[in-house]
Amino acid sequence: MNDFVGRIVVLGPGAMGCLFAALLKKGGRDVILLDHRRERADFINHRGLVLERAGEAETVPVPATADPASAGSAGLVIVCVKAYDTATAAATAAACGPDAQVLSLQNGVGNVEALTSVLGPERALGGTTAQGANLVGPGHVRHAGNGETVIGEPGGGTERAGRVAELFAACGIAARVTDDLEAVVWSKVVINAAINPLTALLRVKNGALAEVPAARALMEAAAAEAAAVAAARGVRLLYPDATAKVAAVAQATAENISSMSADVRAKRRTEIEQICGAVVSEAERLGVAVPVNRSLLMLVRGLEGSYGRTV
Repeated sequence: MNDFVGRIVVLGPGAMGCLFAALLKKGGRDVILLDHRRERADFINHRGLVLERAGEAETVPVPATADPASAGSAGLVIVCVKAYDTATAAATAAACGPDAQVLSLQNGVGNVEALTSVLGPERALGGTTAQGANLVGPGHVRHAGNGETVIGEPGGGTERAGRVAELFAACGIAARVTDDLEAVVWSKVVINAAINPLTALLRVKNGALAEVPAARALMEAAAAEAAAVAAARGVRLLYPDATAKVAAVAQATAENISSMSADVRAKRRTEIEQICGAVVSEAERLGVAVPVNRSLLMLVRGLEGSYGRTV
């Protein structure tokens, strides 16, 4: 087994944080969940994590804490908090040990940059994951589908990322490295910008976007716009046709409830600013027209602002 790290701290007990913590613990690693809510950490610490797969549930004894000092010195910190909390998470990760590598597996643009500004490029890692996960309740995650996790280093290079990928693979988590982290991040942003806000606004699972003609047209238009921004930025996406790719992803994840849709259903703040907001901001800088992404951004902003005002 890869011995690159000692303790692994998973920062954020959302769907993805709980999933990775459970899978890494089942793989024999020393894992602890770090939460900002003490009562939830106490609940998970007492009960453990519940991992549901293929209709069967098992309890995985992952400890949890709300005190970074009690998490111990980590070799790896996996950041799974919402993108708007990355700056705070970077400071928390810094308290988990002076030598820990810190990996963002978050949605949106700017997470690796936020980690780098606090920790330096030599400790920051970024990536994306196609693992599917839905949070059933506190510390209870449903594994909705396997997918590849891609890890890279800011500025290129693969040695540090390769060690983490080997660690994941040893725990049954499919992973590979990339020497073009920006391409990986933007490739996912294009997909998220097209799927997440529409599922949140329409209150549907991913698959409906491919099945309903009007929704599919909007989804494909949003993807095409975001891909045009990436191209203007000089980013070469991992797929040649963004519209075909987003339709394929929606179909492949048909039963998934996107994270943004889950946030809206629970009347929580979404990551729209780090997804469509990032696309719109970069489009303005580069002179690219993105009317669909701009509309989705404003609609989700309006939806968030309407929480508690519905009749």
